Amino acid sequence: MDVAYHCYPNGRFSDSLASKGALYLKVQVGSTPQDQRIVGYISCTHLHALPEDSAIRCEQLDLLQDWLADFQKSTSSSSAANPEELVAFDVICGDFNFDNCSSDDKLEQQHSLFTRYKDPCRLGPGEEKLWAIGTLLDKDGLYDEEVCTPDNLQKVLESEEGRREYLAFPTSKSPGGGQKGRKDLLKGNGRRIDYMLHAEEGLCPDWKAEVEEFSFITQLSGLTDHLPVAMRLMVSAGEEEA
Repeated sequence: MDVAYHCYPNGRFSDSLASKGALYLKVQVGSTPQDQRIVGYISCTHLHALPEDSAIRCEQLDLLQDWLADFQKSTSSSSAANPEELVAFDVICGDFNFDNCSSDDKLEQQHSLFTRYKDPCRLGPGEEKLWAIGTLLDKDGLYDEEVCTPDNLQKVLESEEGRREYLAFPTSKSPGGGQKGRKDLLKGNGRRIDYMLHAEEGLCPDWKAEVEEFSFITQLSGLTDHLPVAMRLMVSAGEEEA
């Protein structure tokens, strides 16, 4: 129905040349017997990459939410007295370039975005659910035979030893602290920097969006150092589901 793109104005060095920003999409997924449109919002972003620039990423998360609020307001013809549209879902996804396990990413982990949007993989700042795994692969083993096909990569990621070998983990600040030499010290399931979040507020009253399935995809093995993620939402509206 509607689309908009905004470029972040605060990138540094090579990121300032990459036109990173946020893409906003409004879609219609149905209508009611009263001809009210049932709509949803999908936002996709790619945040600043430099590890030391936590403040820049937080500023970009602020802009992401501000631009989304403006987009929703400018594309809606509804009012409290005349609800022409019913919002079924509001999803934000993308490469955030920070994780929920690194001590260096504490500032981003506590951003207000996570109070309005729910991360299905996270229990709280710095605490992941047990089934969640990292989405950034260790570049040193990216083209190894063990992970060069979707089936092989899936088998590797299903084992703790495999995850320690092929997923990227928080960098060590100790001298000579390369990942390959400190496998026994690695904790957690790797750096999850790719996110899919969904709103629990701002939806149609009495409607509820719940995650039915969350997946880590291996089909692009050998083509990228990221693991794609997918999320299936179930939207319940009284006795109906979408």
